[in-house]
Amino acid sequence: MRHERITLFSLLALSNVNAMFYYPNAQVSLLEHILVDNWGAYASNFSTAITPCTNYVTEVGEPAVNSGRTTAAQWIRVAFHDFVTRNVTAGTGGIDASIGFETFREENKGSAFNDSFTFWRPFVNEHVSMADLVAIGTVMSVNLCGGKYIPHRPGRIDAVHADSTTGVPEPSTSLEDTLEEFDRAGFNREDAIALTACGHAMGSVHHGGFPEVVPELAVTPNNTNGGENFDSSRAVFDSRVVHEYIDGTGQLGGPLVSSFNETSRSDLRLYESDGNKTMKGLYEIGDGFQDVCVDVLGRMIDTVPTAAALLDPITPFSVKPINVTWDFDSNDKLVLSGMIRIFSDNHNPTGNPTIEINSQTLQTEREEDKGATIFGSTETGEDVVYGETAYYSFSAPGDKLANATALRIVADFEDDVVVPLSLGPFIVPSLTFSDAQKVNFTVAVPGDSEAATKADITVKIVVPAPQPLTLGPALVTGTGAWEADLDERDGFQLWTGTYDAGQKATGAISLNLLQGGVVVDTLLLNGGVGGW
Repeated sequence: MRHERITLFSLLALSNVNAMFYYPNAQVSLLEHILVDNWGAYASNFSTAITPCTNYVTEVGEPAVNSGRTTAAQWIRVAFHDFVTRNVTAGTGGIDASIGFETFREENKGSAFNDSFTFWRPFVNEHVSMADLVAIGTVMSVNLCGGKYIPHRPGRIDAVHADSTTGVPEPSTSLEDTLEEFDRAGFNREDAIALTACGHAMGSVHHGGFPEVVPELAVTPNNTNGGENFDSSRAVFDSRVVHEYIDGTGQLGGPLVSSFNETSRSDLRLYESDGNKTMKGLYEIGDGFQDVCVDVLGRMIDTVPTAAALLDPITPFSVKPINVTWDFDSNDKLVLSGMIRIFSDNHNPTGNPTIEINSQTLQTEREEDKGATIFGSTETGEDVVYGETAYYSFSAPGDKLANATALRIVADFEDDVVVPLSLGPFIVPSLTFSDAQKVNFTVAVPGDSEAATKADITVKIVVPAPQPLTLGPALVTGTGAWEADLDERDGFQLWTGTYDAGQKATGAISLNLLQGGVVVDTLLLNGGVGGW
């Protein structure tokens, strides 16, 4: 018996059924893309920064190898510094990307913040906030480097200025002040110790940024930044930092435990503050350390300002429509086309998915290239077998889709996915383009539309653009200006327009087509590294 799975898309609003490009909506689709499409075909490229986990993405070649820096560890550090200025009483701070404005503060010294924002910047657009990327940075660093997956809930909002609250635990911070800063953010002593141990499961402290912690003799031709590791598995997210601390082996828990400068032993002061009870507990639970880290790191990234409302965690879609768009072909005929991405736990779905529209069955064609994802991975000894994604393209002439109300995707291993379908005004992808500053767009309006007036139909454009004092982009919003009409195509009026942002976009530009004030279509341009 066939089951239907009505998509979240259908629950948003019937007036929004024409916005098919992103499933189930643009925010979830793009964030799921970053999380799931790690390598190979249609990869988001987000994972390249931390693949392998020894990677330092800011430099290349031998300088990167000899730097002793670890991008994955940097990403976790950025999230912690953004989080810990949360004030639960005031409802401010937390993961909001305000850290980008705060790099001048002594408590935020080091290159991790600007390094990370530089890499993340092209991924930011109307639907993907820098704050959500700060959280994803921790999720990916842990999961790709040996730890368990931390559920990611979208919905973080970017700050527009520095947080007024200061106070990030530093190497010289007293125990009393450290505990007070954690408490202000909603974490008690046990939480603080566990979060510190999990956060220091990877990475190093470098003489270049912290000469009061690491001596100059640590700087060598093969360690140009003078890094001292927290444990003997710098690029693996594991419990070794706890074991080496308790056993007195390896790195002894890291330089913030064993620094030559006693005043810089902040981790030691924290770990010993309850007589090592928490650290011994983390030692004794073995693999349970990973579950503790999922809890405390998950709570960390879910700590957000009161104004932000986080949604349900994103889970990988087994069946996902991608770039399903109305457009015109080379003969000026209406066509519906797109792709279906298939991901399943058994990595080997039998048979191609099919598309059903108006009781017609459209065949799909499997593309040769596959993708790979951390989701569904299994461990065999030291080898990891990653999940696979496969892609199937389809195309259907518009004259066969008259009065269609839904697009049904049928796969033999998954409930059917039903996406509402309507043919109203739409942005024409093949006739819409941008040089990253000026946008030229074309809108197709059904010739028999009763509301086919330019006063009723508008194009709102959102451009991620540089802003002062931070590498996090600001979102510049404007309305396109209508310019001319083109010849009618296949029963549609074509209207053209332009918009000039006045500055170069840092990432994908989004266009939202509104009819009667309601969004009926969405398109992203110049997705770059963050797009399809």
